[in-house]
Order: sequence, then C-alpha cells, then structure tokens
Amino acid sequence: MGLTSVVDQLFAARIGPGAISTLSYGNRVVALIIGLGGTTISRATLPVFSQAEAKGSEHVARIAVYWTNLLLLIGSIAVVCGWLLAPWGVAALFERGAFTAKDTRAVTEILRYGLFQVPFFFSFLVLVSVVSSRHQYSLLFMSGVIGLIAKLVSNAVLIRLMGINGLVTANVVVYGINFGFLALAVRFGSGKSLIQERT
Repeated sequence: MGLTSVVDQLFAARIGPGAISTLSYGNRVVALIIGLGGTTISRATLPVFSQAEAKGSEHVARIAVYWTNLLLLIGSIAVVCGWLLAPWGVAALFERGAFTAKDTRAVTEILRYGLFQVPFFFSFLVLVSVVSSRHQYSLLFMSGVIGLIAKLVSNAVLIRLMGINGLVTANVVVYGINFGFLALAVRFGSGKSLIQERT
C-alpha cells in the first residue's frame, strides 16, 4: 500500500505542471488526519482483539461490528466537518508567499475529494486489528496486493474523468475495496463465522 504514493506521483506527472505539488499539499492534510486517527485506532483496538482472541471470546464479532460502524459514523462526520472547514484550513496552513488564493482553491478541492477515504480507512483499520489478532497475515498481504491493483486501475480510469481529483478519488475506491475485502474475509474466512469459537 505504501507504493500508492509513488504511483500517484507517476500519474500526476502526466497531468501537467503543478499537479504533483498540488496533490502533495492536499495529501499532507489528509495524511495528518488519517495518520493521527489511524495510530489511535490501531493502538486502541489491537490489544482488545488480541486479548479477546486469546481467550477464545465469542464477542469478537460483535466488538468488531460495533467499532466498524462507529468509525464509519465518526469518519463520515469528519468528512462533513472537513469539507466545510477545508478552505479556511488550507489557507491558514499554506497561503503565504508564492502560495496564492488560486492555489488554495486547487488544494481545497483535492482535500475535499480526499476526505471521503477517511470513513473507509478508519473502519478498515479495525478489521486489520481483527485479522492481525488472528495471525492471518496472508489476508493483509492479499489486501495490499488488491489495493495496489485497484489503485492502478482506478487512477487510469478516474484521471480521464476527473483530472487530478481522480487520483485522490482513487484512494477512496482503494480503501472501500480493501474494507469490503477484509469485512468478507473476517466474516467468512476459514469457512466459518467470526462468531464461532476457534477449535
């Protein structure tokens, strides 16, 4: 998944002058949000799921569903708040010197599209914690491969439709697909429900 930023730069270079820098500014703000939130979520959920799995808890599924739904809701609220505050935030962070009001508008648009990945990313991390607690690391690897393929395909399609905004919209597609994949894998993995005890 770390390769997606390199992929974005390669695609952005084809769009035209200034595309890479505009993308970089927008991604910095999104990265700050998902970085802080992601660290908190991972640190909070992994020990909970690890302890529950070690005890063979039958409540792991309920805990996972609860936290997944809660973080989808929190992430959605963050999107709405971020959408409204984006122009002010970008101007306050970057608008000085050579960074003009025109640049603020361009970066704000990138940021707004990028925010839609937040709910999927937060919920995806809950599922990563569940999978990690079960030591199913091959699922994480497969998720990364699927994400990279989805990124390449989404970039190619969405850039034609949306220009540079397609690059950040492709991240929404990637995390949506990864979230769906792990949700199904956690629910139906190993031919049994997560609710069932491991034997």
